Amino acid sequence: MSASLSLPSNRSQLDILFRQTLIFSKMFKKSWASSPEILKILYQHSCDYAFNGRALELVERNLPKMFIENDQVRNGIQIQEGWFVSPMNDISSRFFESGQNVSRAFWRGYFPGPNRKRNGLIIHLAPTGDDTYWRRYNGFVKPLLALGVSSILLQNPFYGERKPSNQFRSSLLNVSDLFVMGGSLILECCFLTRWAREQGFSPIGISGVSMGGHMASLAVTNIRDKPISLIPLLSWTSASPVFTQGALAEAIGWKELSDELETNKELEKEDQTHPAYKLFPKSRAHRLMWLLMDAFTNLANYPAPINTDSIRVVVAEDDAYVPRSSYIPDISDLWPGVSVSCIPGTGHVGAYLG
Repeated sequence: MSASLSLPSNRSQLDILFRQTLIFSKMFKKSWASSPEILKILYQHSCDYAFNGRALELVERNLPKMFIENDQVRNGIQIQEGWFVSPMNDISSRFFESGQNVSRAFWRGYFPGPNRKRNGLIIHLAPTGDDTYWRRYNGFVKPLLALGVSSILLQNPFYGERKPSNQFRSSLLNVSDLFVMGGSLILECCFLTRWAREQGFSPIGISGVSMGGHMASLAVTNIRDKPISLIPLLSWTSASPVFTQGALAEAIGWKELSDELETNKELEKEDQTHPAYKLFPKSRAHRLMWLLMDAFTNLANYPAPINTDSIRVVVAEDDAYVPRSSYIPDISDLWPGVSVSCIPGTGHVGAYLG
């Protein structure tokens, strides 16, 4: 199938209905940024490291200490639980002012037990709203274990055990929290892949569904020391249309964000040649959301992975959560050699649950 895929004309009704049942869980209800300078610090870090593929270099300057809290064998499967302090904390502790637990990268690993052959390892990143390991374990880990493939499930910052005490479920309070999450996961995956190789695992890959797939893509752009596989499912090249045009846009606290813009004029950029001004001529909040997402999440800002022939992208034909807008790049243009396949006749939720 061709890798050039356009925005579906018939958006999945299941996607829309699913979002409407969760409309009480608003995102970004507090602010654009957790503190006035946080976006500037984040962007400077990205320019210095992530946009240049240098995140691993930053990790290796001050390697975290790995803590293994639980290690047992059940039914022939070795299960480990551990954590390490996110390397993002070395850049600025202000990223995790909402709680020390947010900075701790908790994970659970499933490995073929003693006397069983181990055929590589996959790091699985969580999709939007996934506060537990359950869905990833049942959907991916169990069938992979049957093939002798190990898995590490990493918790996202602001999710699960890493959730701030004042946050409702996985509904991020600030727009900047998403960018802290992304920057953290890039560094944490750099460390985890390095640690896994030291434990003897090879080959290694990273995967994820939806937001997890996009975070996996960001991480792989910065793992440049050895070849690594990538399978992003139900994601694309930028989160800009996801949070402004997709089904998830209905879950944004637009009123709170718009009110903040009325009192903080410095937040809005003035590049009126940007496509965001054409898309949202009457909404400053939508324009700024697009601009910020474009700055931090657009894969065009990051280097292409070192081995695109080991990447398989899977999308849904009628995805209302992740629109493949003509205003963002096509993955095959950014990463020549990547394989793109499309699940026909279904949307985001249907593909995920199926």
